[in-house]
Amino acid sequence: MNGKKRMIEQSQSWLVDAFFDLLKEKAYDSITVKEISEKAQLSRRTFYRLFQDKRALLDFCGEQLIHDYLQQLQVIPKDELTFEKVLIIFFNFWWSKRKPVRLLIKQNLFMNLLNQINPQAFRLYDLFNAPWHIDGSQQEVSYIMSFSVGGFWNLLNNWLSQSDQVAPSPEHVAETLGQALNKIKHQS
Repeated sequence: MNGKKRMIEQSQSWLVDAFFDLLKEKAYDSITVKEISEKAQLSRRTFYRLFQDKRALLDFCGEQLIHDYLQQLQVIPKDELTFEKVLIIFFNFWWSKRKPVRLLIKQNLFMNLLNQINPQAFRLYDLFNAPWHIDGSQQEVSYIMSFSVGGFWNLLNNWLSQSDQVAPSPEHVAETLGQALNKIKHQS
């Protein structure tokens, strides 16, 4: 990686960290680009070179989360990637990201990231075989993935809004969901 790219990534990281630090203290709508830049110890000019506005920074955070999740899935060879493993990976990944996700949930920003995931959902369809997958057209697959991603995202929103003391473990959530989906599968 060249020096310029490293510098860009480091600046993005500092801005993201500053943004989440500010989300702990105040409402998203009251956070300014100036505050984010100052907290990151970067100029507003640097901020605007990297992001159009704070919404673009929020979108970047969502894209990074999605990218990191997809990277975790791709570590396992496709022929070993069972639906049960995908559930465990999914819930463990999001549990590991629960602190920033909880801030997004608290600020009513988490569900907005769903719009970023939907266009990328087709990439998940071919990674593993889920009980609801069909051999359908691109439009049919799009409907199925919109339905399933929406359900998973809503479950994450519900589960991760709970404190660590109340929220069940990732393994428990994965097992519960797996049991329910298998029951549905065997009834049809």
